[in-house]
Amino acid sequence: MGNRALVQTVSLVFGVIYFAVGVLGFIGPLIGTSSFITITQDRHTLLGIADINLLHNLVHLVIGIAGLAAASSVANSRSFCQVVGVILLILGLLGVFAGNLLGVLPLAGFDIPLHLVTGAVLAYFGFAATVSVRSQA
Repeated sequence: MGNRALVQTVSLVFGVIYFAVGVLGFIGPLIGTSSFITITQDRHTLLGIADINLLHNLVHLVIGIAGLAAASSVANSRSFCQVVGVILLILGLLGVFAGNLLGVLPLAGFDIPLHLVTGAVLAYFGFAATVSVRSQA
């Protein structure tokens, strides 16, 4: 695999996590559900801790794919961490004031600290962290 900067590893890890969460968001409602309309219109909880819906799942998948793609270079990884970090921080703050953004994106409850923490971590690696490369032996 060669040398990888820490920011690339962060992009890769967050990409895998968000992609997995997006996929899990689609799998959960399929179990015991007979209609795709129910999946797209209803809000349900992911692992019993966070409210999600179709839009939320799609956003998680897009973030995951972007993180995986960004891990290919230091510059892309920094940009990913900056953009997604700021977006997640904004979503976390919006969740404090509007639990369901425009009636289509649930952001209340566990989503608030989750978005704030992940946004802060990504923003740190995108803006403040120095770029260091680890050698893999």
